[in-house]
Amino acid sequence: MRRIGQTQDQSSAQRLCDYLETQSIDAKPDADTDAAAAHDIWIRDERDVDAARSILDEFLASPSDPKFNVTDEAKRLRLEREKSIREKVKQQEKARQRLRGRGGVGGGQTGSIPVTIAVIVLSTLASFSTSFGRLRGQVEVGNLTLEQKIFFNLSCVDPIEYKVTGNQFASLQQGQVWRLVTPMFLHGATFHLAFNMMALFTLGSVVERIHGSVFLAGLLLVSQIGATLLQMSIPELPLLQLLREGPIAIGASGAVFGVFGFIWIRPRFQQNYPVEIPQINVTLMLGFLVACFTPLIPGIANGAHLGGLLIGIAIARFWPREW
Repeated sequence: MRRIGQTQDQSSAQRLCDYLETQSIDAKPDADTDAAAAHDIWIRDERDVDAARSILDEFLASPSDPKFNVTDEAKRLRLEREKSIREKVKQQEKARQRLRGRGGVGGGQTGSIPVTIAVIVLSTLASFSTSFGRLRGQVEVGNLTLEQKIFFNLSCVDPIEYKVTGNQFASLQQGQVWRLVTPMFLHGATFHLAFNMMALFTLGSVVERIHGSVFLAGLLLVSQIGATLLQMSIPELPLLQLLREGPIAIGASGAVFGVFGFIWIRPRFQQNYPVEIPQINVTLMLGFLVACFTPLIPGIANGAHLGGLLIGIAIARFWPREW
């Protein structure tokens, strides 16, 4: 909390705090001061300090201004906030019960997150079995190695088809729609795989335990499809090269950003949502997203990252409130 100044007495301090409440600023007067003495005003959120100081200056200049007579409105808002807090606590307890019932945190059961575990296992197997995209041996049409077959069939477009036609949608146009999803299982390096799987386990397991396996599977699928389509659809224009690494983009990053986008934005549209990503983690994820647009981290499918994030945010916004 931050002290922003003083008022003349307890009565004026309370009037000011009531007005700040109506401005969505959480404030309280010093409770350990004699009623007739000057009272310190404390602001809970650091982000509100400048606005609160401006209001304090205005109040001190004209403490009798009728606009500061908002006691009833402030009382109503405080009651609503207390009710919202109680409801959120209730929902959090409900979520904890659901987590315990599904073998949640501390339960020691991985069976409660089968989709998360399945994606991690499949991604690990596919990445190692294709040597992280560093395919060995000469590519001979009709005589591909198993490693080459796996990579070519899981990519968003068959590399041979793409080389011949120059059309990144060639395989999709032949009805091979699985290619919108399967690139998430391929990775270009052990660090690439480890980073994505740790993020998926951290975020995906939370969503799966709260919303269930079917929901997480749908979120991953839709996010990955959106990520793949955006990455493939970006024209080869100089101004868009930061977004487009190429049509044959691999990795689960798009799906991971979709899960991140959902769990980041959801609490803003469902006030009693039981979890919230710490601001430092949000900053790290968004910072990484931005850094990938710079020469600091080259060779990134930024279109896939952005596509997955936007899909996750959209689902968080429009999915029904009940979970």
